Amino acid sequence: MALPLIKYGTGPTILTFVRGPRDFRAYYASRAHDNVATGGLRERVVEHHDLMVSFAMEALRVDDDLAAWGTFMRWALDGGTFEFHPYGAGLDYWFRCVLEDQGWAIERRAPGIYAAQFVLRVVPDEKEPASVAEVMKRFYGVGA
Repeated sequence: MALPLIKYGTGPTILTFVRGPRDFRAYYASRAHDNVATGGLRERVVEHHDLMVSFAMEALRVDDDLAAWGTFMRWALDGGTFEFHPYGAGLDYWFRCVLEDQGWAIERRAPGIYAAQFVLRVVPDEKEPASVAEVMKRFYGVGA
């Protein structure tokens, strides 16, 4: 399986995944408002179903890729959009994302090895995937 990559900033800068992500998943997070009447009826007003992508990086190494992730996170925390390529350069398939997180806390796993969680919100534009299933298929290299 090819590893994902992220393109960000001017130039652009390419963040390559040295090791694969764990627990990669795509899902919907709805922006909705509910009104519940005294009689129990519920009225739901849906603004949008946001497509989200989350994953964990379990072995970011101080002597390898941790610095590159730190540089990307400093940029992404400012709200910049970036290209997420779920199957790396193997398929000409990507979509724009913004970072959902408001901070970045790494967790120590072993001396010099850290883990971090990431949540991305897909930008609703012409590159937005059609569904959660499409994101997962492309992550596994299925489809052209």
